Amino acid sequence: MSFSYLPFVAPGGQEGQPSAPGSLDLLAHDALESAHAALRRAALSLEHDVEPVTDLTGPARALERALGAIYDAFDGRADRVAAVRAAAAAVDGAAAAVGEAAGLEAGLAAVGELLRSARAWLERAEARLAAVPPASPLDPPPIRASRDRPRLHAVPRASLAPRIKVPEPPPAELVAKPPPPIARPKTFEELKAAVEALKQRAPAPGALPAAAEARPLAARRDDDPPARPPPPGFARDVGAAIDDLAFLRARTRECFEEVAMVGMQRAPLLGDPFRGALVLERRMLAAIDVVAAIGAPALEHVPRLVAEAPVKDPSLAFASAMVLGCFAGRDALAAAELALLRSGRDKAFIEGLGAALKLVPHELLPLALRGLLREPEPLVRAMAIDVLAYRGLATEDELVAAASDDAAPVAARALYHLGCGASQRLPELIQRALAAEDPALREAAWTAMALSDHPHASIALRGAMEAPEGGDAAALLLAIAGDEADARHLVARAFEAPREGLLAAVGWTGAASAVPPLIDLLERDGDKAVKLAAAFALERITGAGMWEEVAVEDEEIVVADPPDPDVGEPRELKLAQLVSDPRDLPPAPAPELVELPTVDAARWRAFWMERCQGWDLGARYRRGRPYSPEVVLDELDAGRVTPAERRHLQRELIVRTGAFVRFDPHDFVVAQEEAIAAWRPIAARASGAPGRWTRPRRRAG
Repeated sequence: MSFSYLPFVAPGGQEGQPSAPGSLDLLAHDALESAHAALRRAALSLEHDVEPVTDLTGPARALERALGAIYDAFDGRADRVAAVRAAAAAVDGAAAAVGEAAGLEAGLAAVGELLRSARAWLERAEARLAAVPPASPLDPPPIRASRDRPRLHAVPRASLAPRIKVPEPPPAELVAKPPPPIARPKTFEELKAAVEALKQRAPAPGALPAAAEARPLAARRDDDPPARPPPPGFARDVGAAIDDLAFLRARTRECFEEVAMVGMQRAPLLGDPFRGALVLERRMLAAIDVVAAIGAPALEHVPRLVAEAPVKDPSLAFASAMVLGCFAGRDALAAAELALLRSGRDKAFIEGLGAALKLVPHELLPLALRGLLREPEPLVRAMAIDVLAYRGLATEDELVAAASDDAAPVAARALYHLGCGASQRLPELIQRALAAEDPALREAAWTAMALSDHPHASIALRGAMEAPEGGDAAALLLAIAGDEADARHLVARAFEAPREGLLAAVGWTGAASAVPPLIDLLERDGDKAVKLAAAFALERITGAGMWEEVAVEDEEIVVADPPDPDVGEPRELKLAQLVSDPRDLPPAPAPELVELPTVDAARWRAFWMERCQGWDLGARYRRGRPYSPEVVLDELDAGRVTPAERRHLQRELIVRTGAFVRFDPHDFVVAQEEAIAAWRPIAARASGAPGRWTRPRRRAG
């Protein structure tokens, strides 16, 4: 079963209702998008690639007007034909200014070519729109609050034209012409004439700087009593009152930071049920609803919060795309795209923005992502094809084209999604990826082989498991997709040379025969990480539930802040020490505790002897139950696992059922619950042989 959807609620509609299609002609839509892409590249070139040999402010302002007019035509905020003509006029103005200075800077020639391309696309859009009768503008529906899913809001406003920041030209040095030199006097008469000439050249007395600053009107008198310091935690100067616009912008910043915070915290930790993220998701959606309620002043301020940030913070990238993607209009989504393209090659920033695009409800998201597929930066193209496939919007031809891309990041993202669908063209793409030097691309090829039941998957994964690079990833895939012989081979290799990754893979095999050697491994004096991996493997096989709280050392939580430099001044006391009674100071912070499976071999041996005597040592178990897809689904639904482990469980369901249901722990909670419900009957039909390594045929090619 496969399904694709945009997880959103349309403006003014009921949950699950798709948004109404726009009245813009499809060919005109494509022409406008092509013109938009060309103008956006020209703007980025003016910002980053052109030396300021001349004043670029005029072309920059003209490009801003052109982009704003294109958004008016996209979204119907003005007469579309008139808006396209206004955009063309602005492009002509920018092209004239760029053409005059093209001989001074080579980069301006490329900008001029982009402007000519945009002008040609605008002519096509104008011809297409002129043949279509104009549509009357529709009143935006009332804003309704979101709940559990993001709602697409329609806010009446002017188009969000970007602010293009071009470098300033070098200032012209204004140097006064020096007066002619005075000849060296040889007589008293010449000396007297030289003195008179110097007096005439000297500035007037009023032009000299003041010798001292003026005394303030309200200067303190010597007999005034000293000012009393404010109590700790209070300030004497509360500042001036702010106007309404500043207040709305401050409230927008608070909501924006709320979305950024939730974007970092919504992924559950080990032991936290994924449904607990519902509270955080509702907080995030409520913050976006506040931005919608404020309206145009808030939405116009959101792009500034990213552009004016001192660093490229991935949380800000997530927040900007998440907020702007919940508002109808090509201009809102374009503002997030521009922040992405301005980020350069910052991988974390690109991934943060892509994480939000996987969730936003914007109806023009496929159009924007397909435009990003034509960008020269591989990381941007990789993010675009990943989001398209994640949302179920990518066609097989698009995935094959991306998997054939020379850039390894793009091909790696596409291969995984092709493996989920078992494309007929997948085997040749896998063969090409296996010969690549990029480790991420090779790992993507292994994953696609495992998911598609490639006939050489076992051989390739066994060989890759022995390699020093990527061996642990190959071992885990072999445990998920292999048969009983693969499980025995993996267990044997793990105990020949125990290491953390191999022992974790042993837990995924579920081989009951591996339990006694794992317990013996805990009794040895060895690496703590190896023993902990063995304990996790035992927990995954037996489901014993023998967890214990362990204090985590500080350096394992966060890197300590560097100490403040010693400048000879006394250290400032903390506020709690200033205002608290010495007899009632706050206690020292408690150590950070985490729950981990016990590494006590005696407890594990006692559990094995008492609870597992009836086990079949030749069978496969998961969490104390004979292995079946239903057990895997239960672990995905309510197991004590991390988001990364839940992604492995999703792959395991694809392998062991031969079916596919779109699921990812990054989705909203309600979307995950829908996917789990869709998996339930499929897993039940595939659970006829519990405790075995059987799998249906799902071979590509």
